[in-house]
Amino acid sequence: MCKKTIAVMTGFLLLSLSAAAKTNVKSSLEQLKTNEENSKANLKQYQTNAEISDKNVKEVDKAIKEIKTQKKNLNQNAQNLEKNRQTLDKMKAKLEEYKNDEMKLLQKEEEQIKQLRKMLTILEENKIKRQANISAYDQKIAEVEQEKSDWDSQKQAFATLQAELDKKEKAATAERARWIEKRNGYRTEANKWAKEAKLAEQTRIRFDKLKD
Repeated sequence: MCKKTIAVMTGFLLLSLSAAAKTNVKSSLEQLKTNEENSKANLKQYQTNAEISDKNVKEVDKAIKEIKTQKKNLNQNAQNLEKNRQTLDKMKAKLEEYKNDEMKLLQKEEEQIKQLRKMLTILEENKIKRQANISAYDQKIAEVEQEKSDWDSQKQAFATLQAELDKKEKAATAERARWIEKRNGYRTEANKWAKEAKLAEQTRIRFDKLKD
């Protein structure tokens, strides 16, 4: 709008100069009056535009100030972000360290798992052997139990035989006692009759001597 006003005013001035050269003074005065009015109108327009421009400058200054504030905040945020990034880098380094530790532990535990699996295989084989041994022992235990049962039967037979032998021994002991008693009686009688026979023999010998 300002450029258009300048163009109009310039046209009017050129027209006025041209008309002044060709027309009379009255026309020149009217033209000058018109130029004055246009100049005043242009002045008012420029003053209005200046006021608007002043307001716009203030608004732009305000915007620039706000932009600078935002840039400052942005720089501070950028610095904070850099600090955060450094913190994250440190955290990442620590996490990498933890990761490496875990990997070392994992390798160690995988080796332990390998050894445990090997040991488990051995234990499974030993388990089969143990089960076979247990079955063999069960069979032997059953055989021993059978032998014990047979022994119990034999023991019962032995007990019966022992009772019979005890009975026979008791009877034999009683019979022996009786025969000992008889023997003692027979010996007593034998001694008695031995004395009698000796006395009779002595008596006979005396009588034989008396007879001679």
